[in-house]
Amino acid sequence: MKTLYTRIVLTVFMILLLSGAIALLVSNVAYYVWWQPSYSDKTEQTAEAAKAYFETHTDGETSTFYTLLAQTGYQLFVVRPDDTIERYGGAFRDERLDTDVIASVRSGETYDGMHTYPFHLFLLGLFDNEVVNTYGFSIDGEDAVFIRPDLSAQIRELHLFVGLFFALLTGLAFILIALSTSQLVRPLRTLTAATDSVASGGRPSDLPLERNDEIGTLSRRFNDMVDSLEKSEGERRRFVSSVSHEFQTPLTSIKGYASELVATTDGDAKAHAAIIRDEASRLSDLTRQLLLLARLDEANVSLTTPVDVRASIEDVIRRHTFQLDEKGIAVATELDSTLIVTGDPLLLAQVWSNLLTNAIHASADGGLITIKAYQAERPTVSIQDVGVGMDEATKARLFERFYKGDASRSGRGTGLGLAIARDIVHLHGGTLAVESQLGTGTVFYVTL
Repeated sequence: MKTLYTRIVLTVFMILLLSGAIALLVSNVAYYVWWQPSYSDKTEQTAEAAKAYFETHTDGETSTFYTLLAQTGYQLFVVRPDDTIERYGGAFRDERLDTDVIASVRSGETYDGMHTYPFHLFLLGLFDNEVVNTYGFSIDGEDAVFIRPDLSAQIRELHLFVGLFFALLTGLAFILIALSTSQLVRPLRTLTAATDSVASGGRPSDLPLERNDEIGTLSRRFNDMVDSLEKSEGERRRFVSSVSHEFQTPLTSIKGYASELVATTDGDAKAHAAIIRDEASRLSDLTRQLLLLARLDEANVSLTTPVDVRASIEDVIRRHTFQLDEKGIAVATELDSTLIVTGDPLLLAQVWSNLLTNAIHASADGGLITIKAYQAERPTVSIQDVGVGMDEATKARLFERFYKGDASRSGRGTGLGLAIARDIVHLHGGTLAVESQLGTGTVFYVTL
């Protein structure tokens, strides 16, 4: 099995190898295209100047002249008339040279081996120290002189080449490492997206399960974990649904008998019976909400019915008239009569009801609740109160199941209303957002 460590090491090694090869190839091409003609021309100019200098400023003593020429930064390979060979400056790696070339140089022709040196992919002519890679000329028609720059003396040109080579090597390595890192990081991004999907209740897809390294092992184990979580979550939902359903019948009986006791008894017995009735009602409401949550979790609903938003909200307000009158709360509405959405009318009514109930609980006596329904980029409903508001910590956990905020809110409710509202809105493909500050009130925005 290839480990991620091995993959990274091999990737970096291949990048460096490939970058070096490409850098050397490009530098070689640059040499043959731009620098080789320049070196050849400079060498030719040097040779012509040397010939002229020898003819006008020397006494014909060639050895001293060749030594002086070598000291200017050139290697010399001299073939005397008797075919003896003399070397000046640096030594040549390969001294093989066609006799016809030597004869033609002696006859007065020039030999431009530097300019005609053949191109090799990874064999740089600049460093190929051979006699065939020289410029040849004749002194007095006797000596055949072949010269080329001595790299030990041509530091500037060598620096140019080395600078280009390492600049290309660094640039190419950076680009290739960036590309390969992107490939290595891609499955990690997939796993990150998978964790976000699981956190939001979804099922991850496109996991790199086929890989044979640590990432593949992690993906398979992550997939097994998701399967286990889905199984546990399904069992939990079925348990909650079954228990909630079973609770309804005895709670209904308890409420009924408690109500009868309230009506037929006096004193402490009547007060105790009222407490039993109220607590049974609260438990009954809790089980109904749990059943609704189970239904939402299973997504076993139809969302194909046209819903008149204005009529739906007005009906919910009428059903809360007693609670509003009890606290003297006024409701101001601005409802677009043409606003129609497609969904489940009972579930959307539950959203308005939960949000309105939340606003009533948060409002002081004699407060004002403003409800608006309008068409923006998408159909939007806002429910605003001027109650106690909430801090950032409360807003961060507001839609968690069974969470109840500050003391002014904790005396009533089950902590499920806003969670249910959010799940219903999400089921309809919308969003539920909140804006609130302590002491200034709260506004919920439902976008469908």
